[in-house]
Amino acid sequence: LSILFKLNNGYLRQNQQFRAALEREAAILAARKCTPLDAAELWVILARLDAAEDEKVRGELDRELHKKIAKIADNPMVYSVLAAADQLTENIVSGTRDYIMKKNNSAREVDDQHHRLVNAIINGDTEQAERCMSEHMDTIERYMEEMQKKS
Repeated sequence: LSILFKLNNGYLRQNQQFRAALEREAAILAARKCTPLDAAELWVILARLDAAEDEKVRGELDRELHKKIAKIADNPMVYSVLAAADQLTENIVSGTRDYIMKKNNSAREVDDQHHRLVNAIINGDTEQAERCMSEHMDTIERYMEEMQKKS
């Protein structure tokens, strides 16, 4: 996947849009397939994210949450492509979280989105899971655009 993006001069925004489409599908599938054990594991990741103060650790937990959602979706293609896209966006996610923290002195907006998303998945609400993931991905894209304008 990274070779494909390099060959096509993949841009950050295009990569994020591609990732967002896959993340939405993963959220829908996860809402259909979430087991009680999956729900408990999602809550543990969220609790660790809420408790963490180091932004680097929070960034890793953010990625872990998204990876867990993709795993719950139980679609090897979606999981594999998201894992490859994650390698491309690893620095972007960290940089975007840093930017949000500097701008707002908080990542509360993103944290709240994660909580709403996890609730929708655990409750099996596919429409709400898709809406929550769309809102989350739109927020990330908006901050990425702000960062690009400032650089």
